[in-house]
Amino acid sequence: MSNDSMTTSLIRQYYGWFNERRLSDAAGLFADDADVELIPGERAQGGSGYLRFAHAWVSAFPDATFAIQQIEHRTETLAEVYLLATGTHQGTLDFGPYRFRPGGAKATLHVRELLDIRNGKIVSSALTADLNDLVTQLSRVDYGELAGHLERIRALSNDLAHAADDPARRRHIVNRLGVELDAARRATRAFLPIGAPVLPLPLIGSDNSSVSAHTATTCR
Repeated sequence: MSNDSMTTSLIRQYYGWFNERRLSDAAGLFADDADVELIPGERAQGGSGYLRFAHAWVSAFPDATFAIQQIEHRTETLAEVYLLATGTHQGTLDFGPYRFRPGGAKATLHVRELLDIRNGKIVSSALTADLNDLVTQLSRVDYGELAGHLERIRALSNDLAHAADDPARRRHIVNRLGVELDAARRATRAFLPIGAPVLPLPLIGSDNSSVSAHTATTCR
């Protein structure tokens, strides 16, 4: 059997065991010191790093599956796997800096995983996802709450315009505006606490390629 064939067999077993919820068996495919980057902003090692991701994903999507769409062998040891992840969002997803409350959405997400496999063990794993799509499918915006904040912002803006001769009142209004603006921002980004680190969100296949789990910036 060729090396590519053996690698392909291990890859199919890896995702098959996830789909069968044989997570401990899947974790056993990792070398103890494997470099694991499956959750945004987190680098872990070995099977325990994989299990952290797997348990977080299954907790959020109890019926989650990963379907292999394509396997591309980059080198003798590197394989890039294109996957279709599906599942019903029934639990909170803690995904690095992201925290998505369950909304019952039936999510379909294109992801890819770069695997370095040597001597029958995964020695490196890095997950890449279309996070624009994830945010679109899972984020929940309370439009009623947002409309209320916007109405109060408009009223405060009018108050500010009529308080030009009262510095103390203008400062008071500005403070209230700051509170409402922050609240409106939270309402539009209900999936992410203000000030948390976030990932840039180019689509897979764009000029900037896609976002790997370890690349992070800070939301301002």
